[in-house]
Amino acid sequence: MTRVTFPTVHTEQKTQPRSRSKGVVLLVLALLILCGVAGAGYWGLHRQYVPPDAITLSERFLSLIKAGNLAEAYSLTTQDALPGRTLEQFESNVHRRVAVDALTSTVEWRGVRGGFQTYGNRLRRWLAGRKVDPDSIGLEFEAGPRVEVRVISSPDGKWRVTYFQMHAG
Repeated sequence: MTRVTFPTVHTEQKTQPRSRSKGVVLLVLALLILCGVAGAGYWGLHRQYVPPDAITLSERFLSLIKAGNLAEAYSLTTQDALPGRTLEQFESNVHRRVAVDALTSTVEWRGVRGGFQTYGNRLRRWLAGRKVDPDSIGLEFEAGPRVEVRVISSPDGKWRVTYFQMHAG
């Protein structure tokens, strides 16, 4: 009987080189970082923006009213029909719209009344070469009772009080 022999083939088990598995890990890491940056960018662009100068002006305005310094508070207004064209009209409006005795010495900003602007809107306006701050904004304060102060942006870029009133919370 003849015996048949087959050639022997030695096979080695191929392993992936370490550099390829490192590449996959780096790719996954890069994708995770990209997703995180995209999510943070989306979140940041959709966050509400309230001009800090408008809040500071309104807080000062309410503090001056509480202190009884109505002449200086009047100087922060638009000095037209809504706040009062004269200091006397302004004082009358203060006594009609705000219970000065009920105001506390601490004034705390609570939020925006009505519409608001996002950081994305500001970026879009800036890129278009337009004015980035809104023309007007209504701010809510806790000063004992709730007080609304509406401010407008003047042509020189400063904020002015155009209306104010106490209201139910």
